[in-house]
Amino acid sequence: MLVPTICFQGNCDEAIAFYKDAVKAKVNQIDYLRDAPADFSMDGFSEPNHVLNSEVEISGTKLAMLDGSKERISGAYFTLTLFVDCADEARNVFSKLAEGGQIIQALAPQFWAELCGDVQDKFGIHWHVCTKE
Repeated sequence: MLVPTICFQGNCDEAIAFYKDAVKAKVNQIDYLRDAPADFSMDGFSEPNHVLNSEVEISGTKLAMLDGSKERISGAYFTLTLFVDCADEARNVFSKLAEGGQIIQALAPQFWAELCGDVQDKFGIHWHVCTKE
């Protein structure tokens, strides 16, 4: 399943609340840094209220919304989140997207997914590859 993702700089929670009111967005899932295991760390994320992962539905379309690392982005940007069925498929897709591109966050286990990682392909498109839970 391919899911468009909107990244914010620390105000994702505010944006989600706005979209809930403005366009009747439905929040299916939301994971905050404060909910992460004690040993969890990710570069650029230090605020307990940072949204690490969310699924929001607007008019039948699923979107992911999250707070991006301020070191990696300036302003809002989009990425494509690709949910795959298993770890082998995640590794295969991730390595193919990385060919001629740049790995931004290595594919690794996360508390919300077996594997998740970020890569920019050779065309400059940012991909967030995750296994389904």
